[in-house]
Amino acid sequence: MPTMQLAVRSPFPQARPREGLPACDGSIRVELSNSPVPYHMARCYPGRLDAGQCRHFAMLSCRIACMSLDIVRGRTPPQVLQRTVSPPCLKRLETMSYLLENHMRTHQELRKQLCYLPAIPSLVYGTLVSPETSEAVVSLFVGDISYWVNLVFKQVGARWMCTLADLG
Repeated sequence: MPTMQLAVRSPFPQARPREGLPACDGSIRVELSNSPVPYHMARCYPGRLDAGQCRHFAMLSCRIACMSLDIVRGRTPPQVLQRTVSPPCLKRLETMSYLLENHMRTHQELRKQLCYLPAIPSLVYGTLVSPETSEAVVSLFVGDISYWVNLVFKQVGARWMCTLADLG
């Protein structure tokens, strides 16, 4: 009697070789950091990833992250970021600064930890989501304490405008 062989399909799909997103890695020099700040930029849309654009975006992200933290700490006036941060985002930073200042009136130890030392970036990760939208996360140190700043950028004309700055 002839035997019949049945083809049994695996319930799990076959593993395909994974290719990561097109990315650009490098490092940038910033004023207060003793060592270069590494960055990793990835692109999620078709097109070319320009190393110069990635470097520019990493520098912009570091600059806005440090200045946003300085605004929240009351060290820098908000008007400094007026041309690079959207009005609603700047208003939120001012509100956070006001709330933090009120909180630090009764918590002097927090004021000592947060307000007197400079913000030093240590890492930048960015994603170019579309030709008009990019996101970045920047790790900052104030003394021994690490803070993370999430940023969202929209392209307005020829420049990038920060529309969201989330510090924590």
